[in-house]
Amino acid sequence: MTSIHHFFDYDDPHGNIVFNFTGRPIEDLTAFALGYQQAAHSLAGRLAQSRGYADYEGYPVLFLYRHSLELYLKAIVYRGAMLLGLVAERRPDTRDLFERHELVRLLPAIRAIFKEMDGDFEGSGVASFADFEGFIRAMDSIDPRSYAFRYPMNRSGEAYLPHHFVVNVVAFAEKMDRLLQFLDGAVTGIQENWEVAAESAYELRQFLAESDTD
Repeated sequence: MTSIHHFFDYDDPHGNIVFNFTGRPIEDLTAFALGYQQAAHSLAGRLAQSRGYADYEGYPVLFLYRHSLELYLKAIVYRGAMLLGLVAERRPDTRDLFERHELVRLLPAIRAIFKEMDGDFEGSGVASFADFEGFIRAMDSIDPRSYAFRYPMNRSGEAYLPHHFVVNVVAFAEKMDRLLQFLDGAVTGIQENWEVAAESAYELRQFLAESDTD
């Protein structure tokens, strides 16, 4: 086993964190999403309480919220595809789910999943799926590949964002916290529905198997 560099190790276990705890990393999407959201919330809270701050203090906030959003959306698509595979004939294709960072491409699958769930957006901060879709498209128009909030320029040396592009980080954080909390609940709801559907499918198979033996 390769020894770990001393920067990553310490004799005192206080401060240790564990990656890939269950051995099924795809199940950890929401844990990562929650971690990024809480970090963004903490940083935004400091800005909200400060009388003065530097612009660069807000850049990580925007990146962390954007990345948390991406992870929650991908968790919904992944778990929702499993649910639709049980309860509906159509199942979203998840083979390239983690190969790109654009958010708009996830919208058709999310629309199908929310339709199956009969879900609304109460408490999310958006009025409807159309409003949610408008926000996702706006986010992609600003930062389609998850680079604009963590790099000042692209490989050609051109700025990712327009000159004097302004975002109110405090207001953005308040809205994102509501939306991400809603999406976290949506992932949980999808998982619960999948478990019910999977149990029903298992019981049906058991019944049919017993019937064949009679």
